[in-house]
Amino acid sequence: MDKIIMSSRSCFVRFLSVILVIAVVVSMCSCKANNNDFNGVRFGKTRTISVMVDSYADDSIVNSSLCAQYIHDAVLRDCNIDVKFVGLNNRDITHGTTADISITENYSYLTTNYKMNAVVNMATYLDEYSDSLSDLKTLLGDDLYSCTSDPSEVWYLSQASFEPEAQVTFIRADWLEKLGLEAPTTKSEFYNCIVAFRDNADILLGEDSESMIPFFIDNEPSVSAKPLLDSFLDTGISDKNFYVNGYNRATQDGFSDGLRLLNDWYLEGLLPSDFMYIRPNTKESYEPIENGYVGAFCSEYDYVYKMFGDVSNYVAVNTFENKDGEYTYWNEEYLKQEGMKIYIPATCRDPLACLVYLNWISSPGNIEAVQDLSLNNPNEKYGYDKYLITCDGMYPDGRADNESVKQARETAMAVTVINRGCKCVRYNPYFFDYIETDVDIKSLYPDSTKNFTCGVIASEAGCFDTNYPVLYEDYLCSGAYAICYMRENEWNKVVVDGNMLPW
Repeated sequence: MDKIIMSSRSCFVRFLSVILVIAVVVSMCSCKANNNDFNGVRFGKTRTISVMVDSYADDSIVNSSLCAQYIHDAVLRDCNIDVKFVGLNNRDITHGTTADISITENYSYLTTNYKMNAVVNMATYLDEYSDSLSDLKTLLGDDLYSCTSDPSEVWYLSQASFEPEAQVTFIRADWLEKLGLEAPTTKSEFYNCIVAFRDNADILLGEDSESMIPFFIDNEPSVSAKPLLDSFLDTGISDKNFYVNGYNRATQDGFSDGLRLLNDWYLEGLLPSDFMYIRPNTKESYEPIENGYVGAFCSEYDYVYKMFGDVSNYVAVNTFENKDGEYTYWNEEYLKQEGMKIYIPATCRDPLACLVYLNWISSPGNIEAVQDLSLNNPNEKYGYDKYLITCDGMYPDGRADNESVKQARETAMAVTVINRGCKCVRYNPYFFDYIETDVDIKSLYPDSTKNFTCGVIASEAGCFDTNYPVLYEDYLCSGAYAICYMRENEWNKVVVDGNMLPW
């Protein structure tokens, strides 16, 4: 009898639990704000939302900064939204203590909660109020849907970056001027410049002429000479070949032509004689540049500024054109699982107000105003980077006032980034499985790619056509072929066989 009573109580408790869960869900849904007073820009009645900032400081502190006060007053004026900022401390979606607009870098935590219906699907709002959220959608672009292969589901937004992805080529402006040369814009012009540097080393370096390095690369040419190598790749490549050869492009048609050119330059004394032993990000890699021995090198647009400040004599150029006369940077991205994610928990009663706020802080004018306020008050501890959660600022690190960096950034922005579709692993609305190359085939990168490219570039005169096939076969056997094979199988499964299951 006791067992029967206990069983009955257990069933009753379970029944009550189900009823309570249903009641909570219904209550949450019924508590969503009525949006009839929204005119597309501003709410008729004041809305109140809480916004998480990227700081563990107390709420009173993050609400009292200059940026917080400016944003609060401006959003209240423009959108009639009363914003309360909260820090990251003790904010947990499972305990209902998170903010209406929350942030996290824990991808697994976020997707798990979405599957449990604890995160708002923003897709309906993004579609219905598209015109009112134009700044947000413009800022994020394709990344608006980076969390999913199905545009009807958007459970987080990825923080945008104004940093250009492409590398640029830095060349000594003072050497060009001394030799009466113009900044190069093509491969042939660049070649003429570095040849002139080599031939006039005694004029440019005096007693240090033996240290001259016309064009610097290290033992990872696929990175340090990427703009040159990318210029030989055909943008007309098929979707299938783009995906199959996407790991680092060394197996793609045209890559060998770039290696051949570098081999020619190596034999002409235009590259470091010991480049195959120079590791990136070491003293050996930056000292020649720092000492003034290098005529040109490729890197991120802000490298010179970060390393040497305003004293550099280098100017940024785009000089490696492809067959169509374009400057390209080939990139392959997967789902952006890293970085900051913005989401709206299901406990939020006013998702539209949250998105309108996110739209406000995604406006170029508002981003610049907040960042300028922060940069003009350098002693302010809680600056724009804590509050501009949809992007990293118009000019990261406040480098807008440096003309050389601004010019280099504009040069990098002029490069066409080659991505196939929205994401290279997406086919229509579906994703291919991500092949964990760094985990499954550790031998492939960087060592085997490095050994392959360095070995080919360092081929002796007349030996390129003999060495390349042998070294390429070794490279394929070290794992490159396996990756291409796995990717081709994945392509055939999805596209040919029609197994269109979203990732």
